[in-house]
Amino acid sequence: MAAHVPHLYLPPPWGDGDIALSAEARHHLQRVLRRAPGSTVTYTDGLGTIGEGALGEGCVVRRSETAVPRGDLLACAVAPPHRTERARFLVEKLAELGVDRLVWLRCRHAEGAPPRPEKAGAWAVAALEQSRGAHLMEIAGPVGWSDLGDPRLVVADAAGSAAEEALPVRGDLTIAVGPEGGFAEGEVPAGAMRLGLGDRVLRTETAAIVAAGLALECRRSSR
Repeated sequence: MAAHVPHLYLPPPWGDGDIALSAEARHHLQRVLRRAPGSTVTYTDGLGTIGEGALGEGCVVRRSETAVPRGDLLACAVAPPHRTERARFLVEKLAELGVDRLVWLRCRHAEGAPPRPEKAGAWAVAALEQSRGAHLMEIAGPVGWSDLGDPRLVVADAAGSAAEEALPVRGDLTIAVGPEGGFAEGEVPAGAMRLGLGDRVLRTETAAIVAAGLALECRRSSR
């Protein structure tokens, strides 16, 4: 069986020549993954460049690189779960799926608080490396409804329409998911489409992952 090829997030700017590795990355590659100089690695800047190179002495020796274009943007605006492990699960899974942006959404019935940005960012990086992606998920907020700045808004709602009716397959899109207590009356902006997620009552993080998966699948099937 071929050895697993590590996929690395190497923050930009790279400049010319080899890309220096942080002490933490060097330790993980050499001591945890047991990779010796010359081992093949793939890497990304999180902005769409993805490459294949070799592990050098404290650096990645660059070989071939390609640019992965970003399509229509998919954002998830989510009321923060009230437990850290649930917030981590949400961040990791949305990043693995390829969601472009996670926004922590202020809601009247919300009970949780967003995790610290540096912690959530580390979760997103780990998920990017796990999924071998090219674009690092952006994390922002908390913000209110008026700050979402996206006219194409779909809200997860038990009484909403099926995915093929509620989810557009073209253009940038924001999917909003509320807290377990639901959205307050009159809180959701008028004109937002309503997306049904089935007959079961889902936790906030589960609903966000299901909604994002449906949106991504609708886009894939329309190609």
